[in-house]
Amino acid sequence: MQTKEEYYQYCLKHRELVKNTEITKCTCPKKMCDWYGKCKECVALHRYYNDHLPACLHLLIKSKKFEDLIGLIEKDSVERESRPIEYYQYVREKDNENNIGE
Repeated sequence: MQTKEEYYQYCLKHRELVKNTEITKCTCPKKMCDWYGKCKECVALHRYYNDHLPACLHLLIKSKKFEDLIGLIEKDSVERESRPIEYYQYVREKDNENNIGE
């Protein structure tokens, strides 16, 4: 078990790590998604809808390490149908028409 001081040092180290944009940049392959780069919001929405995992975590669960665990949790790790890029473009167009910005 860690001491309080060891835990404090652990926290300090991780506070520094999350300041590094190379570590915290969004790794999602769906760059057109409204929530790209807004990882906290994306994860919150996936949790709210109980909707599998965000795309950025799919590579992680496909690793050999997780194969058995996936079998217990999800029964399979099938790739879900990808949303067409036109959908993302349509959202951008509608946002522009309606003056909805970030």
